[in-house]
Amino acid sequence: MRKHYCSLAALLLLCGAAPSLAASDVCKDTEINILMETVPDTVAVSNIKSEFEKAYNTKVNIEAINYSLMHEKLVPSLSASSGHYNVLVVDSYWVGEFKTAGWIAELDELIARDKIDTGVYIPALMELNGRVQGKTYMLPFWHYAMGVLYRKDIVDAPAFREAYKKQFGKDWEFPKTLEEFAEVAKWAGKQENMHGMAMAGQRADPVVMEATNYLFSVGGDFYDRATWKSTMGNPEAAKAVNIYADLLKNAAQPGALGANFDDVANTLKQGKAIFAISYLFLFPTLQDKKDSLVVDKMMFEPLPGKESFLGAWGWAIPSNAPNKECSWEFLKWVESKDAAYKRALDGGQPTQAWIYEDSKFLEAWPMMRKVGYAVDHSKGLPIMSRSTQLVETFAEVLGTVLADGAKSEDTLAESVSKFDRLVKGDPLLK
Repeated sequence: MRKHYCSLAALLLLCGAAPSLAASDVCKDTEINILMETVPDTVAVSNIKSEFEKAYNTKVNIEAINYSLMHEKLVPSLSASSGHYNVLVVDSYWVGEFKTAGWIAELDELIARDKIDTGVYIPALMELNGRVQGKTYMLPFWHYAMGVLYRKDIVDAPAFREAYKKQFGKDWEFPKTLEEFAEVAKWAGKQENMHGMAMAGQRADPVVMEATNYLFSVGGDFYDRATWKSTMGNPEAAKAVNIYADLLKNAAQPGALGANFDDVANTLKQGKAIFAISYLFLFPTLQDKKDSLVVDKMMFEPLPGKESFLGAWGWAIPSNAPNKECSWEFLKWVESKDAAYKRALDGGQPTQAWIYEDSKFLEAWPMMRKVGYAVDHSKGLPIMSRSTQLVETFAEVLGTVLADGAKSEDTLAESVSKFDRLVKGDPLLK
């Protein structure tokens, strides 16, 4: 894992002790409203929010809903003269839209005033969900690094290793390329009489988040990020879509074309699939002894190939928040050393680098040992004003190929002009 060190003094500045009672006056007679996604990190915040409520004599209202509903619910509030939400959690591919629309407040003056050192964060996450064009608008909250979730009990079994050697003529090692991985996943499903893959092909976000891994793995991208000309007509894009389509047809669980990440988690929890190219944040669900059959049987491996997809969420203050000082106190508290560490131990996905070197954390979540490598070999969607439209456009391409059976090369070639239009005149890409 790449080392991201910060001085102890800097760490204590960011991660200081609980606020004094005097500081709590800024939240007096105020409630904090936050809209969040139904994921383990939201649960981790909910489990400790009473500490802030007690220290600041206030109430934190967390409204947790399905991701697909969040954007449409946030936009009317953010567009109003006075909004309902005091704190925002911003998905990485909303960053460009929210910044361009002026919906999130710049934090640099507050950071300087309170001597907050953002150097404790993994740099890639700070660039993805922290700064935009050199100014800070967010503090990274949690990431959704992706890679291969797999059944270690099956893959490590001598019988599997022997069968693999007989099939492929070599000793077992984790595949080095996406093409090799796809062949192994198809073979393993037949070998074990299971689904080789658990997949999420639902439009728009699930299939795009999943398939973007395939695109990045084979060296493709949506654009040449120097010229901002679309590269979706290149051979790499067709290769990625073809591999994805092949696995969806020949290795995935029934109904995968309409599945989301909850369905992937359920397929894995029920012990019905060997592999998934999916989110690390699913592990707390897979470790839930109440309804998972794969407790302590799953492990994580970085995606084979060149790069994987990296997404993240950041804490932000709405520009129309009624009490920005109280909102800022919440951001400082929730990203304090104590709160961030408690969230991590509770199954959250930490953004502060020091946590990944903590022995207690790694003992509780051993699959997180390879997160540093995964983050260092990943990238996010471009920070652009029309990133939501980018996702919709790629989802349209994938739907045409996966559902309608169109040839990927032709569909992708036709999409190039659509992708080019999305970046035309974008102020964030100058």
